[in-house]
Amino acid sequence: MKKRLCILLLAGALVLSSTGCGRSSSASAGYSKAVEPEMYDSYDGAESAQMVSYAEDAEYEGSTGTGGSTGTETENATNSNRKLIRDMSLSVETKEYDSLIKNLTSQIGALGGYVEYMDVQNNSLNSGRSSRNASLTARIPAAKLDTFVNNIGEVTNITNRTESVRDVTLSYVDIESHKNMLIAERDRLMEYLEQAETVEDMMAIEDHLTDIRYQIDSMESQLRTYDNQVDYSTVNIYINEVIEYTPVTDPEEEKTAWQRMGEGFVRSFKDVVYDVKEFFIDLVIDLPYIILFLVKLAIVLIIIRLVILSNKRLRNWYNGKKEELKAYRAEKKAAKAQKKAAKAADKEENIK
Repeated sequence: MKKRLCILLLAGALVLSSTGCGRSSSASAGYSKAVEPEMYDSYDGAESAQMVSYAEDAEYEGSTGTGGSTGTETENATNSNRKLIRDMSLSVETKEYDSLIKNLTSQIGALGGYVEYMDVQNNSLNSGRSSRNASLTARIPAAKLDTFVNNIGEVTNITNRTESVRDVTLSYVDIESHKNMLIAERDRLMEYLEQAETVEDMMAIEDHLTDIRYQIDSMESQLRTYDNQVDYSTVNIYINEVIEYTPVTDPEEEKTAWQRMGEGFVRSFKDVVYDVKEFFIDLVIDLPYIILFLVKLAIVLIIIRLVILSNKRLRNWYNGKKEELKAYRAEKKAAKAQKKAAKAADKEENIK
C-alpha cells in the first residue's frame, strides 16, 4: 500500500511538472506509459494490458497533436490566425462639444462596441482659452477600429494619435496546448479513479485532479482574456473643446520665413481681436457686479466723510470745552489771589 501511494505521489508530481514551459506532450505520454502500469500492479493481467494499451494510445495521440500541438501545427496557427491586440489613444479637438459626446456614444454602440469608462466635464465654457474636456475609454470590435477612427477624424481635429500592436499568438498557442494536455491528463486520471480499489488511491487521485482542474480553469481564463483583447480593441479618447482648431502641420511641408511670419501675424491679430471681444463680453456680463461694487464704494466713502466731519465737530466741541475750563480755572485763581491780597491788607491795617 505504501509503495502504491508513493507511486501515486510521483505520478502527481510528474503531472504538475508537465504544465511548465518547454514541456512537450510526448514527455507526458512517456510518464503515462512508464508509471501508470505500476500504479495498479494489483490488477489482473487483462486490466494491466488494457491500461498499457491506453497509455500507448495516449502517447500516440500526444505525438500527433491530440493532447498538444506539434511544431508544424503551431507554425500554421501562427501564420493563418495571428492573435493581435491593438490599443489606441487619440487626442481630439471639437467646436461642438455636446453633440460630439452624444455622437460618439451612439456610434460606439452602432459598431457593436461599448463604453468602458467616461469622465465628462460639463461646466459652462469660460472666458479666455479655458474650455470643457472629457476622457473616454471605448472597446471597439477590432475589425471596425479603422472605420471608427476615420469617423472621428471627420468630425474632430485629431492632434495626437498613438497606436500599439501586440502579437500574442505564440503565448496563446502555448497556453492552449498546455490546456489540452492537462485535459488529457484529467481524463486519464478520471479513468484511474473509476478503477481505484482503496480509499488512499482515490484520495491521492482526487488531489491531483483538483490541481489539474485549477490549472485548466486558470488557463481558460487567460485564453478568454486574450480573446476579449483581440476581438475588442481599446481606444482612449481625450476631448477638448476649443474656439479654433490647432493647426496640424504636415511634416513633409517646409514653409518659408515669409509664410511663417505671415501666419504668425494673422494668428496674433486674431488673438488680439478675440481678447478685445472677450473683454467687452466680460464687461457686459460683469456689469451688475461692477455697479454693485461702485455702490458699495460710494457708501464707504460717504461713511468715511461723515466720520471725518463728526470728528472735526467733536474736536471743535472739545477744544471749546477746554478753553472754557481754562478760563474758569484762571478766574478762580485770580479770585483766590485777590482774596489773599485783601486779607493781607486787612492784616496790615490792624497792626497799625
